[in-house]
Amino acid sequence: MRTGLIALTAGTMLAGAVVAQEAIIDRQGPDDLLGGWVIGAAVDSPTGERIGSIDDILIDVSEGRIMAGIVSVGGFLGFGAKDIAVDWEEFDINWDAREVTLGMTREEMEAADEFEYRDREFIPAPADAGGDAMGGGAMDGGGAMDGGGTMDGGGALGGN
Repeated sequence: MRTGLIALTAGTMLAGAVVAQEAIIDRQGPDDLLGGWVIGAAVDSPTGERIGSIDDILIDVSEGRIMAGIVSVGGFLGFGAKDIAVDWEEFDINWDAREVTLGMTREEMEAADEFEYRDREFIPAPADAGGDAMGGGAMDGGGAMDGGGTMDGGGALGGN
């Protein structure tokens, strides 16, 4: 019985190690781009006219893919610019994002609807938000940085 349990445990550990190894990517391939190469890259029209730059990317988490590039268009020194989301498939990216072209003109991009951002969601408070040994839960003003924790002198180590 004991030998069977040890073998089962060892087999489970080995299977877990194999799965972990498959999840690790150990090198960048020749067609793989780093986000830092793409974000900030200048975007030009096919005629070489500067359209703007990629300020961000939109990731479809459920599909596991980049959905769009957010291109900042117009304005001067960042003032008056607007963000346009462009389907990722529309970008022609060469030379490790040193050359990015889009089959649109600057005028077409400036006439496009501005991308509408949503607010970032917060992690919901745990069901048992009654507090902890420090005097309160993270969402009720008793956390370390917001009213009752150790950083402002009002927590268990403070002098209230």
